[in-house]
Amino acid sequence: MGTSVSTPTDSDDYRHLDLEILLNADRPDVPTVVDCTLGLAADPVEAARQAIQAWIETCLVTVLEMIEQRGRLANHFRSGDQGGFAGWHAIVGSATGWSADGSQGKQEWFAEAMPWSTLAPVIAAGLDRPCLNGVRMLVGQGGDFTDCEVRINGRRHEPSAAALAALDWPRTDRFGLARTFVLLVGPD
Repeated sequence: MGTSVSTPTDSDDYRHLDLEILLNADRPDVPTVVDCTLGLAADPVEAARQAIQAWIETCLVTVLEMIEQRGRLANHFRSGDQGGFAGWHAIVGSATGWSADGSQGKQEWFAEAMPWSTLAPVIAAGLDRPCLNGVRMLVGQGGDFTDCEVRINGRRHEPSAAALAALDWPRTDRFGLARTFVLLVGPD
């Protein structure tokens, strides 16, 4: 297993990183797990640290949990479980984020609402691999600004993002964001 970091493709912002986990660096036919992440600090080094920490807590732990299979690093949901994803075994990392007022409402919403389960029919339409798909979900909002994003295998999936934006997640006056990562292994 290895990791590669690439130059941002969606942004020239130094705070944005595209990361890819190579499950078998010697076999290019083995799927990789792709995600992007963002740090918010003004200092480039601190922004990179923030971005990598968010990636570790959400994406990397799901891959390590897929290998370890102990339920220690991330949560497992079978297709029919509450919080499950129809037709797939879902491994879900923690929800992490940041807010200007220190609240964790958006992160708590991810953990309690498990929106990947609700949005499974929309997200499933964007899955492009038969056995292993990574889904990153993000909500960012404050005042009049809102950004919801769902990426499947590193690519934005607009129908899923629109469906995520329509859910009843916590809106606030001050800026905050939260993200989580779901690794779909299957079919279940």
